[in-house]
Amino acid sequence: MSLYLPSGREIRLGDKVLGSGAEGLVHDLADTKDLCAKIYLDPAPDLHQRLIALMRTEPASWLGDHPEHKYVAWPREPLMDDTGRTRGFLMPLVEGEPLTRLFDPEVRAGAIEEPSWRVLISVGARAARLLGKLHAAGVVMGDVSAANILVSPGGHVTLIDCDTVQFTDPVTQVLYRCEKLTPEYAPPASNGSATQVLSPSHDAFSLAVLICQLLMEGEHPFEGVPSNPADMDALASDNIRLQNNRIVFPERFTPVPGAIPVSVLPPEILRLAQACFGEGHRNPDARPTPSAWESALEHVGFELMGCRVNDRHLYHNSLPGCVWCARMAQGFDDRYPLRRVAPRIVIPQQGVPPGQAPWPSMSPLPQQEVAQKSAKDYARVIGLWIAITVAVFIVLALLGSLL
Repeated sequence: MSLYLPSGREIRLGDKVLGSGAEGLVHDLADTKDLCAKIYLDPAPDLHQRLIALMRTEPASWLGDHPEHKYVAWPREPLMDDTGRTRGFLMPLVEGEPLTRLFDPEVRAGAIEEPSWRVLISVGARAARLLGKLHAAGVVMGDVSAANILVSPGGHVTLIDCDTVQFTDPVTQVLYRCEKLTPEYAPPASNGSATQVLSPSHDAFSLAVLICQLLMEGEHPFEGVPSNPADMDALASDNIRLQNNRIVFPERFTPVPGAIPVSVLPPEILRLAQACFGEGHRNPDARPTPSAWESALEHVGFELMGCRVNDRHLYHNSLPGCVWCARMAQGFDDRYPLRRVAPRIVIPQQGVPPGQAPWPSMSPLPQQEVAQKSAKDYARVIGLWIAITVAVFIVLALLGSLL
């Protein structure tokens, strides 16, 4: 199938399919590495008008946190076939991994440069800030889910599937609705389908689910083993409708060995989640805004404690000890494994007998030697400080006598 820009220039698709879904496929391009193309299987009749309207909105001009980063994979140009029918659009090619890959420790280690709990908190804050920016621009994402957020190796986030958002054409004032939702992230009033005009509080509910998942190692707050056998086959969307969640009603679920407990959440984060899934279940106005989540997550980032055993084990200072070490002590896997340090290769120097180090040993000092060295260093610092103080008093005395 031949595809063309509105100017008549032909666009050649590459050989790679970068993504696929119920709506269509995302292809690379043969002539550029900066863009890609989404091609619909069954384009909607108003697709062309919707794309033109999207290109007129504020997010179309957004860049990112640095030159290589984009906040949103926003449509750039419509793509038409030989008959003039719009079949898809060009958008920026975003490098990154779906947020879902941060839930698994083995996959997470290859997805981001520093796979630690601190980085997950930062990713959550960035996602909240980005949703807040969209709301300020009059856009409701609608389909907020871990699959629709890409994370770069440095932990920066980009929203994809932006062609489905709810927005108003700034020129014609026509409202375009979001017709695609992910049920396990959608608030109860939506029932998993977009049949109404969405408010920013819709995204606020989805964001709360997402942040709980991030900080609880992928554990969905509305999933688990129900205490009531009648709810055994309930899906996350069913539990959302019934308000069955582990944040507000932990007694509705049976504790599972190895599952990440709700207590891992910092008190400030837990309070926001309880507000969203408690009163905010039926009252959308009670759901914390993205800016409230961003502020809380940024604040929590300065309240983390380090672990003496593993520098990747970070936890909130409200807890009595390292939750990740406690989990390992119970026989479960390490969610944040230590860095793998490559063995040092020693190249013997000419004339050095075998087995003798060609340079001073870099192994740690024994504890006694460390203590003695620290005491000597401390004594030197104190002596230097006393000498400087005495010198200052002498100079001041001399100046006083001269005056």
